[in-house]
Amino acid sequence: HMLRSFDPAEASRNAASPLVVDLGCGTGATPRALGPRLPTATRWRLVDRDPALLAIAAARHPGAETIRYDLAEIGGRGTDLLDGASLVAASALFDIVSRDWAMRLVDALAARRLPLYAALTYDGRMRFAPAHPADGIVHAAFDADQAGVKGFGPSLGPAGAGVLAAALAGAGYRVSAASSPWRLGSAERALSDALVRGIAAA
Repeated sequence: HMLRSFDPAEASRNAASPLVVDLGCGTGATPRALGPRLPTATRWRLVDRDPALLAIAAARHPGAETIRYDLAEIGGRGTDLLDGASLVAASALFDIVSRDWAMRLVDALAARRLPLYAALTYDGRMRFAPAHPADGIVHAAFDADQAGVKGFGPSLGPAGAGVLAAALAGAGYRVSAASSPWRLGSAERALSDALVRGIAAA
């Protein structure tokens, strides 16, 4: 699921050198995907708690600011990470955070009048072809795991995008949401295999 409260270009139109804060940056996929749509002078602040992932992100995006931080602590001092930002972005994050965490982030965004771009939020849709009799069992087990604790309290799981959209709208945001399903075929065999192994492990 993709959720946004802005047009990416619009969000940075009035800043000569806009700053994008990427929460839970991982290896830096969001700058790779979103960067071409933003001004060339855009600066990035990449935040993650995993130093190995941050090192990969830093290597892929020379000049980006990297901050090692446990996002579970967002709120209070953790919201200092947002200071100076023109835009906040996050990918594959809002299905693993708790309702309380999401509300604290929305409060921090609204207090600073910051737009949010959120992509790759799992919404509970999963289908394999050809189908297998065990698909439903696996799907239900994966959703149960998604709703477990991932370091942020009880996870929103497949409800994440809807909860976040409602919280943003309640804070006065204009929200645009759209489906962005992965469709993986033989050309994406390596990614498909990794995804299936991850689902099986969960």
